[in-house]
Formats: sequence, structure tokens, C-alpha cells
Amino acid sequence: MRCIYCGTPLSSIDYCSGCGADVTILKRVVRISNLLYNEGLEKASVRDLSGAVSCLKRSLKFNKENIDARNLLGLVYYETGEVVSALSEWVISKNIMPENNAANLYISRLQSNKNKLDVINQTIRKYNQALQYCRQGDDDMAVIQLKRVLTQNPNLIKGYHLLALVYLKQQEYEKARRLLKKASQIDATNTTTLRYLNEVEEATGVATNLGKKKYRRQVTPMEPREEKKILGPVTYMSGNDTIIQPTTFRDSSSVATFLNIFLGFILGAALIWLLAIPSNTRKINQSANQQVTDANTKLAAESARVNTLEEEIEGYQAQIDKATQTMEAAQDKADGYDQLLSAAVKYLTGDQNGAGADLAEVDAGSLEGNGKTLYDTIMASVKSTIYAAQYAEGAAAYAQGDYNTAAEKLAQAVGTDDTQYDAWYYLSFAYYNLGDTANADKMFAQTIQKFPAQAQAANLSQYVTDQSVLTGTGVAGADADGTQTQETNADGTPVAETNADGTPVEGVQG
Repeated sequence: MRCIYCGTPLSSIDYCSGCGADVTILKRVVRISNLLYNEGLEKASVRDLSGAVSCLKRSLKFNKENIDARNLLGLVYYETGEVVSALSEWVISKNIMPENNAANLYISRLQSNKNKLDVINQTIRKYNQALQYCRQGDDDMAVIQLKRVLTQNPNLIKGYHLLALVYLKQQEYEKARRLLKKASQIDATNTTTLRYLNEVEEATGVATNLGKKKYRRQVTPMEPREEKKILGPVTYMSGNDTIIQPTTFRDSSSVATFLNIFLGFILGAALIWLLAIPSNTRKINQSANQQVTDANTKLAAESARVNTLEEEIEGYQAQIDKATQTMEAAQDKADGYDQLLSAAVKYLTGDQNGAGADLAEVDAGSLEGNGKTLYDTIMASVKSTIYAAQYAEGAAAYAQGDYNTAAEKLAQAVGTDDTQYDAWYYLSFAYYNLGDTANADKMFAQTIQKFPAQAQAANLSQYVTDQSVLTGTGVAGADADGTQTQETNADGTPVAETNADGTPVEGVQG
């Protein structure tokens, strides 16, 4: 036992040695919980399972961490057929004390038998279905389901009670008595079992032998006796003597004759009915089997038809998707030709800026034949105009610090005219300022390769993060000692540095 305040193990004294708290009430509560556990254990040992459940629940109310009480409660639940409740108690016990807990063994044994778990799930569903049948008044279906439940789970007390209740409703008292006797063998003191047995005894007038000695209540001579509703001897007490009075039946000749004739008619009708039932049953079964076979055949044909229709629908949908794609491609191509014609009209009227703007939106890959020739002709004339517009937008965005827009516009400018150093230069630094080192290294390497003199003058190689991309560019990198190398001609002389206009560079700008 540990202190609830600091967790220190408690000794025999009435206060905690760790925090000094008074633990008298705590120890008393634990003792009461253990006392109730012992009472529950005694009741369970004599199959007083209902009393054991009551004591163990009270024990857990005083001490919810009483592992022995919780495990025993799970065993009692399991014995009465309530496996779900038992498993719940064992899982709680395992969570409280994961190590050295008997609940681990109970859970592992229960989970290792998958078939038993499936049977338990089936019995729960069938019991609930039988309960629903009872509420709907369909007693015959409820009886069938409950018999299956008790076959699969013969310890389910609730199943015995519900089936016995159905039999009591149908006035089949002996069947109810047999079920309740089986239930009493599982739980000897279940109040529901005893109450139903009392109803059976009152209806039949016959006491039920549960394997224990029955003590008959003595009736004083002044106390009126109740007549028992049975066809048998009547027993009562007269002082200390037991008087057994046999039932008298006065035979009347006319009544007896009429009764015998009536019973004869009933017996004959019953024999005829019993003889006719088998053939009628066979005919009904054959007709039902034929109807089931026809229904299955029709269902299979309809299923095959549905599958065929679904395959046809899928084929039509694929054709629709393909036609839609073709139509969209044709529409895009037509839009491209319309845009090309608009650019051509503007070009012929002298509006090169408008022609360049329209031409920039044309997908050159979708053009064929004369359209492609027209596109190339106009593009050759307005390329500089398109480039100027794209470069101006990119440079303006770069100057304003909008590097995303700058990268987008400058990439378009490079795509329009890849011979302009300035576009390559600012595009590389746009990626560099965005932190996109992969694209920045790629653009720096291509700029150095396409414009070696200008790149060397601007010392672009120092901005390359991954120096391996400079392999094959022919541009100097850094030596192992950190000094800058320089590109040389075939005769070993240094390559002259030039500006963008081709003039020599006098010095390297930082």
C-alpha cells in the first residue's frame, strides 16, 4: 500500500513516513475493500455468484485498485457467460498493474482462441436479436435464437432467464422449470432465477428440487389452507402431523362416456394429422427449394447483366474522356491560331508591342505548317520587342525586391532571347536572393558557360554553392589554396576580360 499523496510505501504506523499525512482513513478503506473481497471469494466458492458480484462491486467502490477483487469479478462475469464484462474488468486491471497480473493470462488465453471470440460475438448478436423478437411479439423466432445462444454459450444466465420468460408466457412451465434449474446450477442464489421459479411453482403447484432440502412452511390449525392448482394429492399440517389428502374423482357414467368419445375423436384427428404432416412438409420443402433455386438463377442472370452494363458504361465513359481531351486539345490549338492571327493583324498594322504581347501567349508547339512559319516570321521581327517588355518587367520587379515576379518575367525573357547577358545575370541573382540554390547554381553555370568574359568580370563563380556544376564550363574556379584561377588561351596567355559591349574590363567589380 502506498500513500495517496506522495506515493511512499506505508508501514504499520498511522501516518506517512514520507510526507507525514494521516493515512488512518486510507488504511480503513483498504481493509474494508479487502473484507468485501474475502466475502465475495467465499460466495463465489459456493456458487453464490450474484452475491459475489455484489460484494466485489462494493469492494471496488472502496478501492478501485484492488486487483484481486477486479480479477475475481471478471472470473465471476465469465462464469455467468458475460464475457464482454469480464474482459472489461481484466483490461482495467491490466492497465492499473501491467506486470505480474493474472489478468494478463486471462486476456491472452481468451484472445488466443479466435474461434471462441467469434462464438461470443455471435451469441451477443443472437441474444440481442432474440430480445428484439420478444419485443415484437415473435416468440417462436425468439425461442429458436435463444436455443442457439445457449448451445454456443451454456453459461449465459441472461439467456436462460429470457427463454424461461418466453416459456412462462406460452404456459410451458416444465420447460421453464428445466431451464431455471440449469441456471440455478450456475448461480445458486440469482434472484431473477428464484423469482421465475416461484412463478412456475405457483402456476403448477409443484415445488422445484434444486438439489437442496426444501423446508415446507408449517400451517397452524387456525390458518386457512390454500388449494393447490394441481391434479395430485393435497398436503397440509395438522399440529405436528402431516396429512396427505388424495384427490377424489367421482366417476359419472354419462360424463365418462361423453369424455371418452370426445377423446377418441381428438386422438383420431391427431393421428391423421401426424400422418399427413410428413408428406405435406416434403411438398412444402420441395416447393420452397425450387423457388430458391429459381430466385438464385434469376439473381445470377441479373448480376451478369448488371456487370455487362457496368462494363459498357465504363467503355462509354472512356470514349467520352478521350473525346473531351481531343476536343480540349483542338480548342487549345484553335485558340493558338486565333491568337497568332491577332498577332499577325497587329504586326501588319505596325503595332509591334501588341503583336509581341499576343505572340507571347501562343503555344508554338501546337502550331504546324504555315502557322508555324508565320509564327517564326513574326517572332523574328518582334522578338526584340517581346524581350524588351519581359526584361523591363523583370528588372523593375528585381529593383523593387519582388524576386518571385522577377524570376518569372526574366525566365520568359531568357526563353524569348537567350543571347542577352543581362537577363541571364538578373535571373541568376533573382533565384539567389530567393534562396533557391539549385536553380541559382544552374543559372549561374549556364551564364558562365554562355558569357564567359562577362561572367568572369563579374566573378559569378563565387556565388555558386555547388562548385560541381561548373565542371565543363571552362571558367576558372578557386584553387585549393583559395587563390582565384584564370582562363587561358591555347598559347597560355590569359583570356582578356570584356564588358557586355565587348570592351576590355579594367578591373573586377565586387
